[in-house]
Amino acid sequence: MTQPMHAAAHVEPVAAGAEPVSIIRRPRPSRQKKDHRTDILQTLARLLENPSCDRITTAMIARELGLSEAALYRSFSSKGAMYDALIAFVETSVLTLFSKIREDQNLRPIQRIQYMAGILLDFADANPGLTRVMTGQVLLKEDPMLMERMMKLIDTIEAQVRQTYRDAVLAGALPADFNANASANLMMNWVLGRWARFANTNFRVRPNGVSVTALQPFFVH
Repeated sequence: MTQPMHAAAHVEPVAAGAEPVSIIRRPRPSRQKKDHRTDILQTLARLLENPSCDRITTAMIARELGLSEAALYRSFSSKGAMYDALIAFVETSVLTLFSKIREDQNLRPIQRIQYMAGILLDFADANPGLTRVMTGQVLLKEDPMLMERMMKLIDTIEAQVRQTYRDAVLAGALPADFNANASANLMMNWVLGRWARFANTNFRVRPNGVSVTALQPFFVH
């Protein structure tokens, strides 16, 4: 699976059209006697990019890879385990980037919040198939535990944003009575709305087709 964005001393702004973390880059030649986990996950993510594909089966994945379904189950115990691995990829990628933003001393407190929002939008834009997972669109017909897993990740992301707002209050960048809980919830709901619109328009309305910087009064009020 594609690794998260390379660590840097300074996190550059995530501009619309940039190429953030993506699970799908370019195909790599298959090697014999290897774990097919990466190939399976990349294939599942690619199949999810077809909006007309309502439910993906292991037979479809196996056919795309030229493998038997038995070969898939040697790498994953179930299709649910494949989706769980995709959610884990989202979790690791986003939280790693959030950590870099919060640790970057060159960023002002409010910039950190803006960059977090930008990462969430750009990540969806770079991974259309994963956006259908992140919104729960394709999880409803799978194991209900997957939806719960994704919702817990959303809560974790919101908690990170909330803490960043609180850090901004402590730094004096926001007033002492600033409502970090409400603002983090507002930002997260806005991001979820952008993700949903992206998925529901068959990826026509890009999630990052809006300036996060211009929306500062919306997030900081």
